[in-house]
Amino acid sequence: MTKPSPRRFLTGTLVASAAVALAVPLTQSVARQGTGLVRGNKPGEWRYWAADAWSTRYSPLDQVNASNFSQLEVKWQWNAAKDGIDEYYRTTPLYANGRLFTVATTHRYAYAIDPATGKTLWEWNTFNEGIRYQKAPRQFAGRGPAYWTDGVNERLIVVTPGYHMVSLDAKTGKPDPAFGRNGIVDLQDGLGYKLVPLAVDDSGPLVISEAAPARREKPGEKWDPVTKTGADGTIGIDPAEGQIASSSPPIIVGNVIVVGNSSMHGYYPINLHNIPGHIRGFDIKTGKQLWNFNLVPQPGEFGAETWKSGSKVGTPGVGKVDAWATYSADPELGMVYVPVGMPPADEYGGHRLGDNLYSTSVVALDVKTGKRKWHFQATHHDIWDYDISMAPNLLDVVIDGKPRKIVAATGKQGWVYALDRVTGAPIWPIVETRVGASEVPGEEASPTQPIPSKPAPYSQQGLLEGDLIDYTPAIKDSALKIAKLCRMGPYYIPASPADGVGKNGPSEYKCSWYAPGASGGVNIDGGTAADPESGMIYVGSQSGLTTIAVQKDPCSYLDYTSPHNSCGLIGAAPMPPGYVAPADAGAGRGGFRRVGPGSTIDGISILKPKEAGGITAYDMKTGDRKWWQPNGGIYRDAVPNAPSGSTLWQGVTLPQVANTTSQPELIVTKTLLINGLGRGGGGARGGAAAGPRLYAFDKATGRPAGSVAIPALNTAVPMTFMHQGKQYIVYAEGGGGSTKLTALALP
Repeated sequence: MTKPSPRRFLTGTLVASAAVALAVPLTQSVARQGTGLVRGNKPGEWRYWAADAWSTRYSPLDQVNASNFSQLEVKWQWNAAKDGIDEYYRTTPLYANGRLFTVATTHRYAYAIDPATGKTLWEWNTFNEGIRYQKAPRQFAGRGPAYWTDGVNERLIVVTPGYHMVSLDAKTGKPDPAFGRNGIVDLQDGLGYKLVPLAVDDSGPLVISEAAPARREKPGEKWDPVTKTGADGTIGIDPAEGQIASSSPPIIVGNVIVVGNSSMHGYYPINLHNIPGHIRGFDIKTGKQLWNFNLVPQPGEFGAETWKSGSKVGTPGVGKVDAWATYSADPELGMVYVPVGMPPADEYGGHRLGDNLYSTSVVALDVKTGKRKWHFQATHHDIWDYDISMAPNLLDVVIDGKPRKIVAATGKQGWVYALDRVTGAPIWPIVETRVGASEVPGEEASPTQPIPSKPAPYSQQGLLEGDLIDYTPAIKDSALKIAKLCRMGPYYIPASPADGVGKNGPSEYKCSWYAPGASGGVNIDGGTAADPESGMIYVGSQSGLTTIAVQKDPCSYLDYTSPHNSCGLIGAAPMPPGYVAPADAGAGRGGFRRVGPGSTIDGISILKPKEAGGITAYDMKTGDRKWWQPNGGIYRDAVPNAPSGSTLWQGVTLPQVANTTSQPELIVTKTLLINGLGRGGGGARGGAAAGPRLYAFDKATGRPAGSVAIPALNTAVPMTFMHQGKQYIVYAEGGGGSTKLTALALP
């Protein structure tokens, strides 16, 4: 039998079974008879990060509606900084069986809260991970916990920054003694690496460029409490292998916990390899590892041939491919849908030639066995940091008269990838389309990329002459001059060499236009809500234009990275002979140098205003766009910062500018789409006069349905639930030592 191509969308074994699965009445997939659960969630509760197993962010509640949304008021605020700080509070709490559950601080301590008063019911806040915490790649609250119940017992599952998994009794907060060792499973164990004693040479955290890592303990080494260096008794994977962590909650399907991992950012990597991504299943009652799926297929596994330079762990270029975002599941089908990130480095892949499965993909796994059912790779050989950055949305819809089980995956690319969730086959054609080649020495960009025919994109993609402002001939000429300074194209424009040295000599460009950028499109701070009643999805995205270039970091082992200088950092490569630090070099996050022009003229974007970014509503029964609104419905007047004596803007009436450069955070109810502006907010982009607010839109038409002032901008996706007859909306806010949960309800 011919081995199926990794670029194909079907796995062959599932095609015959698709017709049988689709014949099941849709009502059966919504709720199991007798359980009272809908998509794994009890109506009126919020048991998953995105409300239910299908990641809809949907609640059927309608006590809060268009007639009273603007009357909402703050009922309580809960201090999330009592036990420590956070970068910014990116947590969506859960509500189940009369309690609100959350995590807080960079330690991811867990708490239960009285939903009516905001008082703490119990807390789990004493776990010390030592060096594992200090050098964790993702030190923040982790977006939330996961909840499970069998109708009698209740558990809260938390994955810590140091990559331990904890099972807590949801009624008391006490660790479950039957789970792992005293309620804790060490997730660094079970991956095939030996655990060794760890030590550190400094007292700070791991920095964004992989610098200042932990190391293996030296013989006889002790802890120095004064300098806070040395060995503190912590064990873990040898840091020479790389770092591994988690940045999102697991998902629980039946009695199986499905948990993945995250890595350090790939902006400015130093090392040529890292620990590759894994998805694992664990027994909810015992913590026993049930299965493991390699996100970098090892030699002999399906997809290994897509790593032309080799896929074996430890090979240069192998690592990351981390499923760092949240997941979705179909409990009826017994499948989990995993959005996957990219390999190292974000914008250069000459050390990892090939398509690089399963990077930047949606992977569907059997939840009982961990076997791959199908995969869809959204970007081949990703050199744009185009992770699938949030849980795919599942829906049951009727398309062309036939009931279909679909998954709608949104990511940083700006497209909705609509797939059959049983087989992975595209709902509408997704066409492998020729794209531009790379000029960077050593790089081999994929010659084609999969481009959806429907739905239409929701963010600016690339830059063409027709995208440029043309209010007057002089303005158009000025915009075109800026545009031609960097490489242009429709989408998937590879980075340019910042030093101007291309594969065949001098390159025409030192920068390329980058849209969507590394933050999307869609990113997890925003993302997509789905309405299982109407078959609509609501994409919260941003849209903008930046540039992309790569150059040699003199103290990185990679040939190219995003422009950066790692010299002098702990763990960096040795300085080259005769090295002289440039004026813009620095430590930690320093040493970054922007390459390329700005994308504005006198503060006015060179892009024509268009309905991109913000909130885009699609009917997934047809693939058509139904309505659009900027984030919060906010517009502002565009006023040029023209220098004195400039005549460029004289006589020009500029259109209003929509708020599309921050991530809308969306949930959907019986009648409303509720919109938090997110931490980027409206701010100077148009929301400052009104102050921080939540907004509501009629979900069918997009018409504004009210807004309400809130104490501070929300920093994570809100949630809603019914408690003792009252509907609450709860959201996270703040950063540093001023993080809170805020609860709103009607008077």
